[in-house]
Amino acid sequence: MNLLKMTFFLVLITGFVSKSNAQDNEVKIKTEFHCEGGKAKIEKEIAALDGVNSVVADMETKVVTITFDPAKQSKDSMIAAIEKTGHKTEFTKPETEVKSSCGSSHKKGDKRKCDDSK
Repeated sequence: MNLLKMTFFLVLITGFVSKSNAQDNEVKIKTEFHCEGGKAKIEKEIAALDGVNSVVADMETKVVTITFDPAKQSKDSMIAAIEKTGHKTEFTKPETEVKSSCGSSHKKGDKRKCDDSK
């Protein structure tokens, strides 16, 4: 009888662990940022969203990888959060107005200088 209870308990726990791991989604969003300031701004904004487990903005590929709970966030809410930081994404609609802003103070002549015309 104890063996039966123990087996049931283990199966139940394994089911909960598997279910909690299966709940996370990952989305990759190509984003227009060009410096560490923009990267930090995007990561901070996304990380502050409820249900976001991890966010990594890659400077080389310009891809933001986000792991999140789909019950609390959606891909569209992530895109809106990135646009809120002043950066366009591959999903930004042409009619959406996004004021470019990385939050960094670049020196004059720096190739990474922010350009509001982009």
